[in-house]
This record gives sequence, C-alpha cells and structure tokens, in this order.
Amino acid sequence: MVQQVKEAKRRGKKVAVGGPYVTSISQPCKAAGADYLILDEGEITLPMFVKALECGEESGVFRAEEKPDVTATPVPRYDLLEMNAYAMMSVQFSRGCPFQCEFCDIIVLYGRKPRTKSPGQLLAELDRLFELGWRGTIFMVDDNFIGNKRNVKLLLAELKPWMADKGYPFTFNTEASVDLAKDQDLMDAMVACNFGSVFVGIETPDEDSLAVTKKFQNTRDPLLESINKIQRSGIRVMAGFIIGFDGEKKGAGDRIVEFAEKAAIPLTLFSMLQALPDTALSIRLKKEGRLLEAGGDINQTTLMNFVPTRPIEDIAREFVDGFWRLYDPQQFLDRTYRCYRILGQANFPKKEKKAKKPFNWHALKALFIVFTMQGIVRKTRWSFWFWQKYIT
Repeated sequence: MVQQVKEAKRRGKKVAVGGPYVTSISQPCKAAGADYLILDEGEITLPMFVKALECGEESGVFRAEEKPDVTATPVPRYDLLEMNAYAMMSVQFSRGCPFQCEFCDIIVLYGRKPRTKSPGQLLAELDRLFELGWRGTIFMVDDNFIGNKRNVKLLLAELKPWMADKGYPFTFNTEASVDLAKDQDLMDAMVACNFGSVFVGIETPDEDSLAVTKKFQNTRDPLLESINKIQRSGIRVMAGFIIGFDGEKKGAGDRIVEFAEKAAIPLTLFSMLQALPDTALSIRLKKEGRLLEAGGDINQTTLMNFVPTRPIEDIAREFVDGFWRLYDPQQFLDRTYRCYRILGQANFPKKEKKAKKPFNWHALKALFIVFTMQGIVRKTRWSFWFWQKYIT
C-alpha cells in the first residue's frame, strides 16, 4: 500500500487511504504522502471525507468517536466491481469478538460486543450478488462469525430457505472460534446453508501458552477433539498457528506440526508472534521494555517485533522447519486426503435444486495446472493419482 501511495503521488494524484490496516498503522501511509486518512469504520468517517471534498479541503484525518450501528449499513455497490477479477466475493454479518486474546487487534478495532446486521440486510446483499450473476464462493468476513450465536442462528434460519430456493448458488467460508464445536445444531445449520470451511485460530496446542495469551476459549475442551467434531460435521477447518509466546518451551514448532497432522488440517497459516499496535500485548511489552519500536515489520514472514522469552534463533529455526514440514508435498497431500475422508462421513442435506453456474475458464485453467504440476511434474505424482495407497 505504501508503494502505491508513493507511486500515485509521483504521478501528481491526490491519495485517500483507509480501512483496518491504515487505522492500526497510519504513519507509513502518511509519511508516503497520503492526503486523506479515513480511519475507523466507514459508516461514520466516509461521509466526513465526502463532506471535506465537497468543501474543497486539500487534506485531512477523519476519525470516529463511537462505533456505528451496522443495522443502518447500506448494501455495498457490488455493481462497481469487475466480477471476473475476483475468485470470491465478500459479505459481512458482524463486527467484533467477545473474547480477549492478548495479541489480537480485532477487539481494538471493533470492540468486544459483536454488532450484527439484520438477517434481511445480509440477504439483500446476497440478492444483489445473485442479480449481478455471481455464482461461487463468498467469504463471510466476520472475524468471529459465531460471536453472537443467537443472532447468527436467526440469520441461518432465513438463509437456509433462501439458498434452497435459489439452488445453492454460493458456497460460504468464514472465521469462527473453536467453541463452534460445542454447538452441533449451529454446525448443522451452517452445513445446511452451504458453509464449506471455517478458519479457526488454534495458535498452539500448548495450554500454558494459550493461558498466557488469554485465549481461554481454546483450553476449555480438548482442541483435537473440537477440530474433529467440526470436520466430522462437514465443515473443513483452516487453521492459524503462532510461535513465540512468552514462556514457550522448546519444540513448539514440532508440536504445532504434530497437531496439524493428527487433526488432518490441510491449510495452515503459520507465523511468528507480532505485537500489533494498541493491543494488550503491545501495551504490556512496552511497559516491560521489550517492544522493538523501530524494528520488525508487522507481517507473516518477518522476525518478531519484540524481545521473546527464549532465543529468537530457536524460534526462527522452528518456524522455518515447521513451515517446510507442513507444506512438504507428500505430507500436505496426506492431510488433504484424510481431511476429505472425514468430511465424507458428514450428513450433508440433499439439494433438490441446483443453480446453473456459468462455465469458468479460470477454473479449467487452474485444474489443468494442478493436474500438470501435481500429477506429472512433481515427485509426489504417484500419491496424487493413487492417493488411497498413500494415506497413513
């Protein structure tokens, strides 16, 4: 984003930036020359920005003093998108999360009291996407889709007949806390509405580390059992893992890999812990004198931006080794096949009516690449074609 700001300024353009990234870390874009910073949630700050433009203001920083009522959020202008440029569309039902994970900035940005749209609002957004011809995957971008279980069940109750009437034109992905596994009715309702996968922040199988970072929701029930319940219900789990928590014992990377293997989780996001701005973690580390103010980028591939409690060399070594093991082609294929065998045991609802989907040349091209690379070029080609012989 910073490079785009610099390039736009080089061409003599006015630049406006906004969204969660800029709200959290505004200084880099400001230093790069951004003229307008539209921070916090757009329902409040976008009208302020538009008014400033109408008044001829040349620059400005626009902030909100409160959280907006999302039941008044209008349907996004999906008609302005080039649909063919996207692999999936995005909709949002809720903002905020009731938990208090020390490293997470979602509660800083959106609060701990989840705010939800009405079911009618969400269906209006889906109606618009359907009218525009979208068929395929939709990412429900809620940071914790089940943060308000009562309201999400009300949504699913209305979404189920909508999907059936339209012939299941969409497949949904989302993010949720692991306590989803405690509510079988909720999982069944999600499957009935064609939810195919959920991202779960597992972080680590080490309970001591989970307690240190105040992720207590991951310690109340056996994690492996919870993941198995979700996948047996027919929802594929994508997992986030983090290494570098305070008090972490040697071998954390190995334990993360072992957990992913046991749980048959194909897709994993693995990163070293970063102290995001204004989080409880960054505030604590600053008080302790461990926050590296000028060091470390906040992204998934760089070293930590604070001094850890064990040697950074050990953490980095375990991270790199764990990443290579998680994405070793043979191991990845093995987890993928085992995952889909588990999913195949679920009781999926019978779909009487299926929407006609336009032919997708991009999907055909992707399929050709997969068959060529995985089935011909790679050394693991035999396990790609004869997968039943290679499942451990």
